[in-house]
Amino acid sequence: MRLRFTKMHGCGNDFILVNESAGASQERKRGERAGAEREVAIPEERKGDVARALCRRRFAVGADGLIFLCEPSSSAYDFRMRIFNADGTEAEMSGNGIRCAAKFAFEHGVAPRKMRIQTEGGLRVAEVLKENCEEAEEEAEGKNGSGSAAGGVVGRTSLVRVFMGKPVFKCVDEPFKVKGSGMKGSKEFEEVRLSVLSVGNPHAVMLVDSFEELDVSALGRRISSLPAFPEGVNVNFVALRKDEAEPSEGAVGAAEAEEGVAEIQVRTYERGVGETLSCGTGSTASVLALHRLGILDARKPVRVLTRGGVLTVELREDGAYLTGPATDVCEGTVEISF
Repeated sequence: MRLRFTKMHGCGNDFILVNESAGASQERKRGERAGAEREVAIPEERKGDVARALCRRRFAVGADGLIFLCEPSSSAYDFRMRIFNADGTEAEMSGNGIRCAAKFAFEHGVAPRKMRIQTEGGLRVAEVLKENCEEAEEEAEGKNGSGSAAGGVVGRTSLVRVFMGKPVFKCVDEPFKVKGSGMKGSKEFEEVRLSVLSVGNPHAVMLVDSFEELDVSALGRRISSLPAFPEGVNVNFVALRKDEAEPSEGAVGAAEAEEGVAEIQVRTYERGVGETLSCGTGSTASVLALHRLGILDARKPVRVLTRGGVLTVELREDGAYLTGPATDVCEGTVEISF
């Protein structure tokens, strides 16, 4: 049996999207009546297995996760998004993934330009701001500041903004015991200071001086597996720009761009995946944690430089907003069996 899919990415954080909405189901039935090869809908109990199989890089399609666009539980939502990590575990939310899902849903008639999306982490409201726009393509390539993207744009890119809700903090800048390597070389950590919060899924945020000697995967894995996080946690390492001066009283701590926008650098270890080129919820959590610490003012847009491109996070009265690109990579079908 074959499965139709679309591959997309948000700043290099890539996903396989499968449309299981009512419209897609009707289209499958029409195709079968016309004599086309049967397309399969993934049974609930096999979604994790399919994610694990399809996300294997070099052996299958390859991706950080598998996203299903499903029918929502009520008419209060336009559709439901479910996301499974590369290891087959289901995640509550993905900031980059939901932008990809929003772009797909709008272009395929699943939802209007501004849409209400049901996720395991609660309601999220997404809006496709611009389509096929150079600005979004530059952000996807990292031309506007990161200079670290691993490649150029393949398909069409749209700029999408997502309402991420209000954060729920568990702790701010508290010590956690973590023994073992986290630096390249012989240096070992005995304790780290973390801010832990939820933005629909759990995150730990740690300030670092630089990424030069940091082993993101090793330290991220150790922190994520601490007893304090029985279900694991996404770990974000945040560095301020090296050329920034000590902030004066009342000043924003991170470096200011020409437009008055603060900039930080973030690298994320995602539970169930490993280090990714970008993490939307991790970027949001990092900005909100630094705002709580008084290091920057998130009431002004903050540019987050990731390895895969640039995201923007802003805190308004009703909650946090994440803005960034969503890019098509390819469409296809794949043979699967159960």
